[in-house]
Amino acid sequence: MFELPVVPAPACAHARSCPISHTPCPGECIYADIMQSVHLGVAVFDLDARALLFINRAGEGYFTRQRLQPDFELLRHLMFPPGLPVDSLPVEYAGEPLLLDTRLIGYTLYRSGHLAWAFFRDITEKTRLETIAEAAETMNNIGSIFSAVRHELGNPINSVKAALSVLRANFDTFSRESVLDYLEQMGNELGRVEVLLRSLRSFSMYEQLEPVAVELRPFLESFATLARVDLQRRGIRLSLAHPTECVALADPRALRQALINLVANAADAAEGVSDPEITLSSACVDGLARLSVEDNGVGMNAEQLSAAFKPFHTTKAQGTGLGLVISRKLLLKMGGTVTLDSRQGQGTRVHLALPVAP
Repeated sequence: MFELPVVPAPACAHARSCPISHTPCPGECIYADIMQSVHLGVAVFDLDARALLFINRAGEGYFTRQRLQPDFELLRHLMFPPGLPVDSLPVEYAGEPLLLDTRLIGYTLYRSGHLAWAFFRDITEKTRLETIAEAAETMNNIGSIFSAVRHELGNPINSVKAALSVLRANFDTFSRESVLDYLEQMGNELGRVEVLLRSLRSFSMYEQLEPVAVELRPFLESFATLARVDLQRRGIRLSLAHPTECVALADPRALRQALINLVANAADAAEGVSDPEITLSSACVDGLARLSVEDNGVGMNAEQLSAAFKPFHTTKAQGTGLGLVISRKLLLKMGGTVTLDSRQGQGTRVHLALPVAP
C-alpha cells in the first residue's frame, strides 16, 4: 500500500498553542482559513493581553465600510458589557444590536478562560420584517380587544338604558318595590362595568417591572396567610408544598398579582366540589424557579383549555376573562412562562416558570 510521507509541521514562531486543537501552532491555520470564508462575522480576543487576535473578512467589513478600524479597544467599547471589567466578561453575553450607519449588527460573545469569541451578522432585514410582523399582530390584537371591550361594556350599559327607559315610561304607575327592583338591576349591571375596568387597570399598571431576588418559601407563606382569609370563608382549604428552597428573579408585586388571579380562578373552579382544596408549590428544577397552583375543581375540556388565554373568554357568569391573560403578560415581562394542565372533572394545575436569581 502506498503511504504519503509524514511531513512535520513547522513550529509557530512564538511557540503558542492553537486555542482550538491545543497543539503547537503550525504557522498556517486551517481554522482561520475556514473562518475567513464564512459570511458570519468572527472575532477572537485575548482578554489578558487586551488584544484582538483574529477577525475575519466578513466581520472586518462591517466596520471598514463605516471607516472604522476594528481593534480590541473599539470592539470592547461596542460589544462588551458596559461598566464591567474585561476579566469579568460572562461566559455568554448578547448585547443590544450595534447600529453602524443604517445597518443593525447583532452579536453574541462567548468566553473560555482568557479567550473570548464574538459572532456577529447583519440583522437589518430580519429586524425590519419582524417589526412589520409585530406591528400587524399588534393591530390585529388591538382590534380584537377593542371589539371585546365594546361588547363587554355595551351589554351592561344597554341593560341600564333599557331599565331607565322602562322606569321613565312607567314612573307614575310602578310601585315602590318595582322601582327598587329596577334600581337594583341597574346597580348590578354597573358593578359588572366596574369589575371590567378594574381588570383592565391591572392589565396596564405593571408596565415597568423591577425583578429582584425573591425567596419563594417566605414569599408564598406570606401570600398564603392573606389568601386563606377569603378562601376559608368560602370553605376552600389552601395548602403549601415546598420540596426545595428556591430563589427566583421576579418583581414581587407582579408575581403577587399573577398569583392572586390564578388562585381566584382556582377557587371558582373548586367551589362546589366536595372537600375543595388549592395547593401552592415551588421548586428549582432544570435551572428554573417553578411554581404551581393546583386545584381539585371541575377542570377544563380540550376546547376550554385551547381558549383559556384568549382575552374576555370565560365560563364564569361574573368573570371578565382577563385573569389568565394578565398573569401570562406579567410572567412574560419577567422572562417567565405560564402553562396549563387540566382534565375535565379532575382539576387544573397552572405551572409558572421564572429565571433563577444569580
